Amino acid sequence: MDFLTHLVFGALLYTIFMRDVTFDYLFLAIFFSVLPDLDIFLFPLRRKFKSNYLEHRGGSHSFVIGIIASLIGGGIFSILTHHPFFISWMVAIIFYSLHVSMDLLTTTKIPFLYPLSKRERSFYVEKAGSMFTMINSMIYLIVYFLLFFYSSTPLIVRAFNTFYATFFIVYYLYRITTKIGISTRLNPNQKYFPGVLPFMYYIFEQTISDNGISSVIIKKSHFSKSKKIINYTTSLTPKEKKLFEIGKAIVNKDYYFSKWTLFPLFLRNDRVLSIQFFFLETMINKRTLYNQFDFSLKTQEIINFHQGYGSLTS
Repeated sequence: MDFLTHLVFGALLYTIFMRDVTFDYLFLAIFFSVLPDLDIFLFPLRRKFKSNYLEHRGGSHSFVIGIIASLIGGGIFSILTHHPFFISWMVAIIFYSLHVSMDLLTTTKIPFLYPLSKRERSFYVEKAGSMFTMINSMIYLIVYFLLFFYSSTPLIVRAFNTFYATFFIVYYLYRITTKIGISTRLNPNQKYFPGVLPFMYYIFEQTISDNGISSVIIKKSHFSKSKKIINYTTSLTPKEKKLFEIGKAIVNKDYYFSKWTLFPLFLRNDRVLSIQFFFLETMINKRTLYNQFDFSLKTQEIINFHQGYGSLTS
């Protein structure tokens, strides 16, 4: 989930469900609703300690780490403001857990029980860094500040907050229901991917055998017919299959890229086999991130590597 939506949704939920209790903890709630994404400032430590769990969406995105961080943050808040520690801690942990729960819905896996377990999970309900929710969060902030400064009726601001909180809740429930309903009808070779808009989604199907790879992506909508947007099939020689496995193993060694689904494309000439590993989780309009390995067919070694952003049909 994008940073702005975490901030807006956290503030909305606090305002709607806790406004009749107290506004004293609003800042604390907003801070902890975005705190896990501040792990980007841990990158220098990651290089020093060589730990994948200091990466973005690493150890910070864990309910267990949330309990510990909330104890520390709630304690500091309680000391500085003289508010009860237990209430401070509960507000902190509720909104930290809200962030982790929202990111569990996305297409990027997180270690939600680290360090008790290194298992990573994602439910593929929403795109990570969704443009749809980010744009709606921006619209909310713009309209909210216009109402706040130019409307003399607090009830209008409260009604607007209630409307947007309801909108986000219904939106995520709709996404969850769609994913569950579609996934129950898929075969083991198929995988559900959420689209940019809530009523759009994709079905990815891939078959890998000793003789080749077949990959299909079907674009679907609740309001239109299915459309096969990519249908890629290629045969592989034993040597090409071996190089494919080498490239895939290298990609999967990277903590962040190993979280995503690979769509390989093969580019051939007389002396070089190039394999582009596209990542479907970041796909928008058939364009997405990829890692490319260029193998020498003579030595079977990597002679070039680069990362890019391109079309699956290129």
